[in-house]
Amino acid sequence: MTMDFGTFLLMLALSYASGVLWYDLLPGKLAVRPWRVAAYPFLGIFVAETLLGGTILGSVLNFGGIQLIPMAIGSLVAVIIDWIIFSLRNPATVAQYEPRVEAHPA
Repeated sequence: MTMDFGTFLLMLALSYASGVLWYDLLPGKLAVRPWRVAAYPFLGIFVAETLLGGTILGSVLNFGGIQLIPMAIGSLVAVIIDWIIFSLRNPATVAQYEPRVEAHPA
């Protein structure tokens, strides 16, 4: 039971760290809430571990019971999906400049 809990904590720490890395590298802003930074990479790591864990990608590098290549792939894909969803839901506003009023001498 302790190894399972330790693996969960390691996965949570790796998901937050990879989320901060990918959100900073992508052209966007880091999410305000820290749970959002860790949530999408956590789900991405979970899905990638499930899908790629038994393949050659999953057996190359292993750290604490977590395969590092599926972790990197899953967290990057999840952050890209979150970035696309966030940009579609909150489009960037274009700054509109005030019309220039010319000063006429009286």
